[in-house]
Amino acid sequence: SRGLWQMASGTNEMDVKLRLAHAFGVYPCPIKDAVISLGEDTFAFCVGRHVALCHQSRQRLCFLGRETRHRIVTAMTKSHSGKLIAIGERVGSEDGSNHAAQISILGVPKDLGDNKDIKDETLKVLHPNKKLDIIDLAFTGDGKHLVSLSSMPDCTVAFWRWDVEKLMSSHDLQIPVSRVHVNPSNVAQISVGGHSYLRLWDFNAWSHSDQGLTEQPSLFPLKKEKAMKVVDHCWALSNFLCTASEDGHIHIFQDGELVQDVDVQAQIKKDESSGPKAEEAKQVAALMGAAGLVGVHESPPVRLTTISAWLQGFVVGGDQGYLGIFKMDSKAQVESVGTFRMPGEKAVMWNLSTSTEESSLVILSFEEHETESMMSSTGTRSRGGSASRHSTVSRASSAARPRPPTEKWSLHTFPMSQADLAATGQVENFSPVFEHGTHHGLVTAIKPAFSRRVMASCAEDRTLKLWNFPTEEQEALPMPFTPELSLQVSAYENCKALAMHPLGFQVAAILEDMVRIFHLTPSQASRTQFDLQLKNPGGVAYSNSGSLLAVSSDNDIALIDPWRAVVIHLFSGRGGGHISVVNQVLFSQDDRLLLSSGLAPHGAIYGWDLASPGRERCFEHVCKQSSYIDMSFDTRQRLVVACRQPEGDVRVIGHLSSPLHEIQPESKQNAFTAHCLAAALGLLLAGTRQGSVRIFRWPFEVGSTFLTEISLHAHSISAMALSLDARYLFTGCEGGSVICTEVMQTMEGEEGAVLKVPTNELQKQLVHYRHGESEKTGKAQKEDEKKALELQQKLWEAVKAISATTATLDDLLMIPKAYLSELMSEIREFEDRMQGLKHESAHVLKEKEQELSEKLLSIQIERRSERSLADEKYDNLFLQLKQSTERHDQEIREANTNFDLRHKKMQDEFEGTISKEYEKNSKLLDELQNLRDEFEGDKSKLLKAHEEQLLQLRSAQEQALRDWRTDYDKVCSLLKSDGLKFEEALRQQEFEYENQIVEIVERERKALQDESEKSTTALKDGVSMKQTIGMLQNQVKAKEAELVEAAEREEALKKKLQASQEMVEKVRAQLKERERSLKVKDESLNKLREQMKHLESFRFVLFHKVRALEEERDPLEVQVNSLKTSVREMYTEFVREFRQKQKLDHALSDKSMLSSSLQQENVELRAQLVQLKKDSRRMMQQVEQVLHPDTTQDYTQMPKKLQSVLEKHQKLLDWKPSDEPADDQRNEAEANGKALIEEMGIQRDLLFRKKEVATAAAEQTKRECTQDVRKLTSENAQLIVEMNTLRAENRCYQRSCREMEANIMALRAKTGARGTLNQSASAPDVGGREVKKVLPSGRPLASSETPYVRRKVVDQQEKYRRQQSRGVHQLPPIVQRSSSPVSLRNSNPQEARFQQAMASFQAEMRYLQEQGLDVSNLHASAAEIAAVQAEQAQMAQMAQEQLAQARAAHVQQGQQAQMAQMAQAQMVMEAQMAAPQAQTVEATGEAEGT
Repeated sequence: SRGLWQMASGTNEMDVKLRLAHAFGVYPCPIKDAVISLGEDTFAFCVGRHVALCHQSRQRLCFLGRETRHRIVTAMTKSHSGKLIAIGERVGSEDGSNHAAQISILGVPKDLGDNKDIKDETLKVLHPNKKLDIIDLAFTGDGKHLVSLSSMPDCTVAFWRWDVEKLMSSHDLQIPVSRVHVNPSNVAQISVGGHSYLRLWDFNAWSHSDQGLTEQPSLFPLKKEKAMKVVDHCWALSNFLCTASEDGHIHIFQDGELVQDVDVQAQIKKDESSGPKAEEAKQVAALMGAAGLVGVHESPPVRLTTISAWLQGFVVGGDQGYLGIFKMDSKAQVESVGTFRMPGEKAVMWNLSTSTEESSLVILSFEEHETESMMSSTGTRSRGGSASRHSTVSRASSAARPRPPTEKWSLHTFPMSQADLAATGQVENFSPVFEHGTHHGLVTAIKPAFSRRVMASCAEDRTLKLWNFPTEEQEALPMPFTPELSLQVSAYENCKALAMHPLGFQVAAILEDMVRIFHLTPSQASRTQFDLQLKNPGGVAYSNSGSLLAVSSDNDIALIDPWRAVVIHLFSGRGGGHISVVNQVLFSQDDRLLLSSGLAPHGAIYGWDLASPGRERCFEHVCKQSSYIDMSFDTRQRLVVACRQPEGDVRVIGHLSSPLHEIQPESKQNAFTAHCLAAALGLLLAGTRQGSVRIFRWPFEVGSTFLTEISLHAHSISAMALSLDARYLFTGCEGGSVICTEVMQTMEGEEGAVLKVPTNELQKQLVHYRHGESEKTGKAQKEDEKKALELQQKLWEAVKAISATTATLDDLLMIPKAYLSELMSEIREFEDRMQGLKHESAHVLKEKEQELSEKLLSIQIERRSERSLADEKYDNLFLQLKQSTERHDQEIREANTNFDLRHKKMQDEFEGTISKEYEKNSKLLDELQNLRDEFEGDKSKLLKAHEEQLLQLRSAQEQALRDWRTDYDKVCSLLKSDGLKFEEALRQQEFEYENQIVEIVERERKALQDESEKSTTALKDGVSMKQTIGMLQNQVKAKEAELVEAAEREEALKKKLQASQEMVEKVRAQLKERERSLKVKDESLNKLREQMKHLESFRFVLFHKVRALEEERDPLEVQVNSLKTSVREMYTEFVREFRQKQKLDHALSDKSMLSSSLQQENVELRAQLVQLKKDSRRMMQQVEQVLHPDTTQDYTQMPKKLQSVLEKHQKLLDWKPSDEPADDQRNEAEANGKALIEEMGIQRDLLFRKKEVATAAAEQTKRECTQDVRKLTSENAQLIVEMNTLRAENRCYQRSCREMEANIMALRAKTGARGTLNQSASAPDVGGREVKKVLPSGRPLASSETPYVRRKVVDQQEKYRRQQSRGVHQLPPIVQRSSSPVSLRNSNPQEARFQQAMASFQAEMRYLQEQGLDVSNLHASAAEIAAVQAEQAQMAQMAQEQLAQARAAHVQQGQQAQMAQMAQAQMVMEAQMAAPQAQTVEATGEAEGT
């Protein structure tokens, strides 16, 4: 065969097609009969766009052959024989523009386990007249007819003869119904059920009423039927109609009458009161005790969801994992077989189906997601395609396409044949069809292992799953495709990207903020190798050799050795790398090149040469505003293939060039979402948004189209990957299904035979392409190639010979040594236990044998004695029987003789009575003959009299007819004249009505145009709201992280606050010490003042004496000499006193220096307090700016801004008063100048912000005014239009009234004496009837309510509501504070500054209180932590009290310093006054000396 293949490959071109091989998943759409049992161990279920057939005994999966392009399954059913399947399909484009419904009838293949060639099994296709979806189907008992049910709003029930594609009858219910069945014993009786509806319908092919379908009366009373919630119904035992209601009741009907009502809730309580669940409740009660059971609430009652029939009764399913099996006999007596619960008791049974032999039950169930799950799991995907993909889908397409699943769907089987054993717990109840389950939600990544037959996938359900696929020889074996492993990646984070080691024993997963590496072993021993924390990781990839790991972090790429935990190189975004976030990394096949792609707006693809020393960039492509996803690289041609979002095209890109080729989709629904490149095979496979896969030739040529296309999924394809041998293609979708298809490459041979590419040839092409091996052309090279082929042939034969005895890499597992040792120790323990049990069982058996032998001997003796007693009893009974038989014979003989005598007497009596009756009958016959003769005579007389009367009546009737004809001619002439006149009046009225209709149509057209514009705007708003919702969800996640950080910061702030409280206590102690020192200084100052009192009196006396001497100097020159001596004495005394005063001055200067130092220290403290006040004011202004309504529009950045403000003013926590007083006032001046400049800058920013707020308010007011003007103009125009219509209608009514009055007058004049004319039913009533105003739509208009008035009322209510909401959310207004300085009493500048600072601080505090802001609650309001608000408020109140105490202490110190300054100034003044006197005295003394 290999030789034939080589001959064919040199002449013909290969053909490629995809064949369905396997599927992991369930179609996530709630359709009826989504699971159907076809045989003893075979059932059908939906997956993607296909119907899969699962054979449980063979453990194989095949697919039903049918056309799936642009088709989605909406309903399924099977015939009673199991040979036919009817499928309801939605056909048409995905955008809903060309939508239709059809029903396909298919035959079930005989060999369900064969999956080689899938043939189209479609027998007939039925096309309903309406485009509504088919939601339920049902075959009749003979399989010749089919009943279908369409969706709302019509809910049409149709009766088909499917073999001739003929619609026999249909009826529109226009009631929400969801289920239809056919009575198995009566093909013409249909049962239709819904939420509050359950009726029987009969089909009669010969009836003309209701087109053959007639509805029977309700099975329930009407009030009860409307109040009920019928969830499902079925036909059991071919005669009983069983209906299930949501409240837990099963109603059984026979021939339209209720015969049984089964209370399922009571049966559940009865069954679970003695089962394993009751034992569990007893164990819980024993563990918790009576006190622990007080708070335990009972589970809610079970809510029924589905019911299905089986051979002996019916099966019921509900929520909380409930499954109930009931038996029923022909008298409708119901017996419960058992009550079962699915593990976890969270599943809701959706569909139940039993096989024909009743051996197993197939269950389709689902579990509701958690509140955080799928809606919160819509985070940003690693490839950046999720948000863009969802944003580009229109509302029409979202309505036409099935929605992604919001539940966890699963398939289980239940052993119906062993239900009694399952009820006792001896048999496993629920067995999953897929061992490790399937994905639920969007499949984010699928990656293969290139040295092992395994494929890894991850999805938004936070799970990682491994799937095995077979070789070409293993396809015929049972279970060729098996799930190997299922792990939970994280408890709260989704896996965005995935990379698998080439050996298949290690996987790297990208989470929200880390890269997690897993060792893949059995599920019991699988563990995490390490977690690497990164900022915004996007992509991850292993090299083909497995020695390198590349991972992206934001716009950086790290190259890591994962085995040695060493960072080899970092491709930084700052060093010429990516500007935007990197979403994917990729190694080339030869590991010489590392490629990376970034998201919009940069949209770049870079390639890094790993072989060069500097690892320089050797590939570059930039496309602004583009996001590339799913990147592939061709090593030989140096080309990159990538999908672009949101455009949805595939680009072929070269180095430093624009895209070489672009594969554009035909529409948005055919946009490409993923691709897979097999350059060695010359294939490019691309997945589309509608769930199909297209295959292109590679290298791609301009103008070429795809080779083939196959529709796989019902949702958009999100991930694709080829197996290591390129034989299987794995695709994942947004619905969570993973489908495996075989890539078949065939070629036509010489005789027309189709040859398949061998697996060895595929492996050879892949390996040669990876290592760059090309075809050889020279003669020597050809000889080398022949030798290589011979060596290859020997290698294949050797591998095939040893493959049966050796283990491949697929058969191996990497198990930790500790786990293996534990397993071996457990095995040894079990062996020891087994040996001990053997010895114990042998000893027990011997003892039991001895006991049994002894019991047998005693039983034999007992039996012998019992036998003898029984023989005696038998003899006595035999004698009694003989005597009784003799007595019985004698009694029988006596009874026979008595019977013969009585019979003879009765025979004689009977003969006498018969003779008498015969004589009576003969007399009666004679009388009857006489009566007949008399009747004949009377009859002839009556006939003659009647003939005469008829002649008279005929003559009278002819005369009356002639009179009637003359009267009729007169009336006809009158009617003709009246008819002509009436036709003329109708013609005029019809002309007027046509004009009015034209006006109404024009008005309605305008209204429809306005409504269409409003609908388009509403659609745009809806799309924008979806985008904002996605953004808000991401922001909520970020806010949760920030909330955790805020809690940590709050703990840190608590610690800092405690430290600050300790510091305040220390400051208080220091202030107390300073107060004590100030008191001591005050006492010293008082003492000094008392000492200076006698100096003041001496100065006063001396001053008056000097003045008296000056006055008496001129006239008393004689006394001068005498006075000089006194003056000298006074001088000496003064000098002595003056020197003493100088000593006191020196002491006072020391004290004044000490007081000045204290004053300087006080000034510094005041400066620090002023700076602290300014910082707090600045912080309040910045917080006010953050919380202002004009800046709270971007509220997502509010916590970050508040955090920046708190970090900026972090120094306030470190403030403490200085212990050393400052010696230099220049530093104070500089600090004051800096503070002044900073204060001026803050005031400038505040004024600028106020100006911006004012301008924004003015613009907002202007916009609102323009909107109000436009609204008023539109309302005015509409009001004018309404007034014009009312005027036109008024004129029309007046004109028609005048014409009608003229016609009536004319008719009255013509009729004259014939009487009044009766009014016609079509003529208007012009008399005393009240004319009501009618709108153009036909609705009467109220006199006090017009559309304008209603709109005004609605607008006023909306305006009032907006004002109320604006007032609630708006901050208090800003109060303009006066900047004029406070008048100071004292002339001391330091004191004035201190008073001004204190006044401004108090004004600031009053301003904050007027604004309603509390500084203590600022952190709590920013972080929104209600639990810490009270504590922070209390701490802030304590801080305010401490500040108030410190402020009072500072005020007291300032007053004391002021008093000291006044005393110092007074002393300086006295010294200045005493200085000139001392100089004069000194001068006079010197003069006398000379």
